[in-house]
Amino acid sequence: MDVWADVRCPWCWIGLRRLQRVKATIEESVRVRRRSLLLEPHGPVSPGRPTAQVARSEWGMSASQWEARSRHIRSAGESEGLRLNVDDAPMFDSNPLHRLLKLADEARSGDVEAVWEDAYATHFERNENLGDPAVLRALASRWALDESEVHRTLTGERFAAEVSGDVNTARLLSVTSVPTVVASNGRRVSGNASVDEIAQFLLAAGPAR
Repeated sequence: MDVWADVRCPWCWIGLRRLQRVKATIEESVRVRRRSLLLEPHGPVSPGRPTAQVARSEWGMSASQWEARSRHIRSAGESEGLRLNVDDAPMFDSNPLHRLLKLADEARSGDVEAVWEDAYATHFERNENLGDPAVLRALASRWALDESEVHRTLTGERFAAEVSGDVNTARLLSVTSVPTVVASNGRRVSGNASVDEIAQFLLAAGPAR
């Protein structure tokens, strides 16, 4: 089962928590492969600016429209035990972070849910700038990644092809939004669907998932 997500998306974190809840109730193991789908493949227009400011100045939303959306996201997050501060989350180019996540996936042999959790918390709870190489290196240190491999990943093109490959595969599959969960039989569901909807989807997908 593939889960397409971007760390910049609060619904992706909410969806991750919901999927974790569902997996805990299913007797058979659910194999999850995390795939990258960048909201802005070429980076944001205004890196470093708080999301609330960008929503009002670049997305054409009024203050009341953004507040309603922000309130809805915060409420959904609270239901999953998350304290989301999406207003102050800074815009950033998520491509380097996704390359780092690919390195973590390789180093941990696919056991990366805790790594994704930490990345989401860094962005949406602590509002650190994940476009800052120093912040990324601090993440890598917490994840116990090899320093030389981290340097190669952040300063070169290591895992760039893998991230681009995910983006291109998503395009071929007509996966256009995050989060999206795609089973091995091609069935799909939005990753921010309800817990009951995700559970029904996984049961319908069958053992191969």
